[in-house]
Amino acid sequence: MRTAPHRQRPLLHVGSTGSRVQKVEERLESLGYLKKGAADDRFDAGTAKAVVDYKRDHGWKGEPQGVVGERMARSLRHTTASTSAPTTAQASPTGGSGGKNKTPSTLKGATYNVERDRNPKQVQKFLGDFVKKHKLDFVQVQEINGYHKALEKIPGYHLVTFPNSKDHGESGILVKDDLLAKHATSIQGEGGGWTTVRGGHAPPRAATAVQLAGWLEVVSAHQPPSVDWKNGNPVGPEHRVSTYKSLSEKLLAFAQRQLKNHPDQALLIGGDWNEGASTKGKWSPNWIAQQAGMTTHGGVKTHGNASIDYEMSAGCQVSNVKAGPTLGSDHNIVTFTVSRPKGKR
Repeated sequence: MRTAPHRQRPLLHVGSTGSRVQKVEERLESLGYLKKGAADDRFDAGTAKAVVDYKRDHGWKGEPQGVVGERMARSLRHTTASTSAPTTAQASPTGGSGGKNKTPSTLKGATYNVERDRNPKQVQKFLGDFVKKHKLDFVQVQEINGYHKALEKIPGYHLVTFPNSKDHGESGILVKDDLLAKHATSIQGEGGGWTTVRGGHAPPRAATAVQLAGWLEVVSAHQPPSVDWKNGNPVGPEHRVSTYKSLSEKLLAFAQRQLKNHPDQALLIGGDWNEGASTKGKWSPNWIAQQAGMTTHGGVKTHGNASIDYEMSAGCQVSNVKAGPTLGSDHNIVTFTVSRPKGKR
């Protein structure tokens, strides 16, 4: 018995028209890649650019093309504001968001490297008690492999992460339930990873981004360790340096696109950088901030006597930056306040 071969739908590209184009444009518009009202069933240069930006934010390697095939169509169908089935282009938030409250103009945040090899129940208790006591709206968390289920059980919060990213969701964002979480994205570095001191494999790092309260894009990042700067250049184990450069370039490209395409939104990138905000040279965190026109907010002592857990921002005000307790980690939790400038809608 002969079966008919599976035929893939033809690619959508510049010049394509019709209902399929309209649906793609509507999804891109709802996810913030097309301007409101731009979905007109005609695949033009603006649609192609939106497709390329989407692919860059959702794990496509190399130089993505401005065409829509089966993979892109599937990704668009499964990328939603809140979903529970993770893919490489989709977040895994747990819990719900009402979005019924008034949009807050001030958010209380923190960044915290949880540290590996701890008791998940203790992590859940320490961090859960802290966010409740200090009424935090979000926490950028790093080194959370093995803690996903525990963090998802913190009452009043859900965890946004990408378990199917190359680093299996090593970084994420703990978000208060009553904040609207949209446009969750994984920003994946390349480089092949490296061999750890224990002889295991550490995959390339990825960062997690999510929109909160409709006006703030928050990114949780964790740069590879054991990289230093000499004469303005990063030095260290080859694969770590390679991954460091790649993630820095991806974060910079994401920041530049975000600030250009969404000028009405603020941007906050923070986490454990493994380098101080004063580090100079291409690919350093300070380089990302300078190239993107962002302001760094650091200087607090954490992780022993280093100042490597800090924020960089654009379009918002960051104040009250403080190093809190370690909560059982080798890093202090760093808290801060993010304020929307007056007059910004």
